[in-house]
Amino acid sequence: MFESLFATLVAWGPVGLFFVAIISNAVLFLPTPLNLIIFGVAPIDFFGLGPLSPLVLALIISVGSAIGEMSGYFIGYLGIHTFEGMRKNEVAKLKEVSHRIKESGMYFIAVFSALPLPFDLVGVAAGLVKYSRSKFFFACLVGKSIKFAVICYAGYFGIPFLLKLFGAG
Repeated sequence: MFESLFATLVAWGPVGLFFVAIISNAVLFLPTPLNLIIFGVAPIDFFGLGPLSPLVLALIISVGSAIGEMSGYFIGYLGIHTFEGMRKNEVAKLKEVSHRIKESGMYFIAVFSALPLPFDLVGVAAGLVKYSRSKFFFACLVGKSIKFAVICYAGYFGIPFLLKLFGAG
């Protein structure tokens, strides 16, 4: 099944990856294998730019990812049942993240979105404190661009190296 999905994504190329990034980041609190998929397709030179292709791919995926992250932001902004069904420790985490956003704003959002950690809570918290949508989107885009550039270049150079190392390439 994974091979079929992977083949479909390769066939759709950057456009397909853009939409996968939107969907995988719009789904709140459900982990998706986006990083693994990006790592796997990174060696494909979709744009004919050689070593610059992973950077272009990372930027395309980052825009999709930042768009997808807006779902959590809007849930927090609208306050739609945000606290219903949350455990006490989750509410405490949400309050802590909200405080960090008020304190450090774009820096906190950019750094946290660059890390391979769940980001949904940050989006909900940013919406709850009515943080600027454009600043949230931009900070998220910056952080995601850094993260996906690292993943794309790791795949671009790492997969061929590993294939050669193990005699498969």
